[in-house]
Amino acid sequence: MQGSPRPQSGVALLLFLFLLFGIGTATALSALNSSRARLEQERQTHLALQQAKEALIAYAVSVYPAGNNRPGDLPCPDIDNDGKKDSPCGNASGTTGQALRLGRLPWKTLGLADLRDASGERLWYAVSNNFKENNRHLSLNSDTTGTIQVVEANGVVISNVIAVVIAPGPPLQRLNASAYQDRSPGGENNPANYLDETASEDNTNFVDGTTNGFINGTVRDAQGRILVNDGMLVITYNDLMPLLEKQVAATVMNCLSAYAAYNDGTENNLGRYPWAASMASSAAGNYNDTANTLFGRIPNLMCNTGGEGAAEAACSPGAAPPITGTNPGMLSNWGAIPSCTVNDAWFRDNWREQVFYAIADAYKPGVGVPACGSCLKVGSANNRQVAVLVGRQALVGQDHADKAVIGNYLEGENATPYDSTFEINATSLNFNDLLVFR
Repeated sequence: MQGSPRPQSGVALLLFLFLLFGIGTATALSALNSSRARLEQERQTHLALQQAKEALIAYAVSVYPAGNNRPGDLPCPDIDNDGKKDSPCGNASGTTGQALRLGRLPWKTLGLADLRDASGERLWYAVSNNFKENNRHLSLNSDTTGTIQVVEANGVVISNVIAVVIAPGPPLQRLNASAYQDRSPGGENNPANYLDETASEDNTNFVDGTTNGFINGTVRDAQGRILVNDGMLVITYNDLMPLLEKQVAATVMNCLSAYAAYNDGTENNLGRYPWAASMASSAAGNYNDTANTLFGRIPNLMCNTGGEGAAEAACSPGAAPPITGTNPGMLSNWGAIPSCTVNDAWFRDNWREQVFYAIADAYKPGVGVPACGSCLKVGSANNRQVAVLVGRQALVGQDHADKAVIGNYLEGENATPYDSTFEINATSLNFNDLLVFR
């Protein structure tokens, strides 16, 4: 009789184990669901940030290079929350308007939907003074760098940042604040109601060209309190500049190709290209073509290439005798080619020092239809008519202030262009030339 309670004990133990298992399973499922929800929120926020970043890059690259529009320009932020850019965001030197270079993403200007992060908030955006699209004081080319610094939550510093896109996340109580961020309509344009701070960094302000930039969340204090939940994606020099360089090279090549193909029945370029502006003359400020020059910068006028008639009046100002050039039947200006914009401000004020071209001897100005006999070799490609070269950001030992020296812009075989042989190579510490050719 004494052993009869044992089966009841066993049942109780089994029930207890089932209960523990159920609690554990419920806890695990709850944690899993919470993790899934968090991952979905992170995915939603990252998708919005990525769309914004891609749209900003597309905006900068797709600016049609004509007149005063230049590749690389980014819009000023939206300051009044209407979805449109607000200009100007500071003067030319950047000494004013620092606060105006931080605002919301101008989603309407960018042609985007009304992007929101996982907390339902619109995205914020900051732009480097060097890349804002108004009140320029510097050229925008391969030597132009971003002026914003961003620190990751793990302490990694990202410099040379061109723009920052920010997801503000849900409201927090900012450091030393007595209340949570006020996101009512009355406070919707105050960045302090959306962006966060630590003891050393405040995301509501940044100063171009200094270490006062932004810090990417999530950042906690020693007690585990979240100080920063702002999520960020940055546009760096390497995100944007290679795309701009390719666009510039392609635009110049298209211009040269259109020049070679030009034939209006009176003037016929015969498939030939204009003499280049020599390194020496262009460095001295004369960007017109130089006779018998197969390599150099893009000329403003091609008076030594062609030139007669009313279309060439610029080559013979006043009472000066008409300039006939190597072949008077060839164009001596770009104006007759509507698709060619290399005389516009976007190129003249930004890129002309860093862009070069070489023409094969067979395709130099002259008479008769050319054919390869002595043509260019570009990489492994033989019998090339013309090559466009972009001397990218100055490498160690190069000085773009000395404009007459080819080696200050180009490397390897490209620094000795008069042998008609050019090099295509991977970008490295010793080589970064960009070449396109036909």
